[in-house]
Amino acid sequence: MNGGAVGLTYVIRVRGELTDALLAALEPLGLQVEQFSNGPILVGVFRDQAELHGALQAMQDLGVELMEIRQRAGWT
Repeated sequence: MNGGAVGLTYVIRVRGELTDALLAALEPLGLQVEQFSNGPILVGVFRDQAELHGALQAMQDLGVELMEIRQRAGWT
């Protein structure tokens, strides 16, 4: 996603299940999906705030309901 540039890792918790079609639509954002008992977590590395906000807007456009966004400490 970031062309080898160092960025910050963010963890994005979403509400509900992510269908295969939705996962395919999110794939260009370079997000990894981690499944937990309380729902999916999306993990992405972003070069800067603008790239993060672009990804968040794309998720909103796809109807993904965001519940929490945190920077993951110690990851690059």
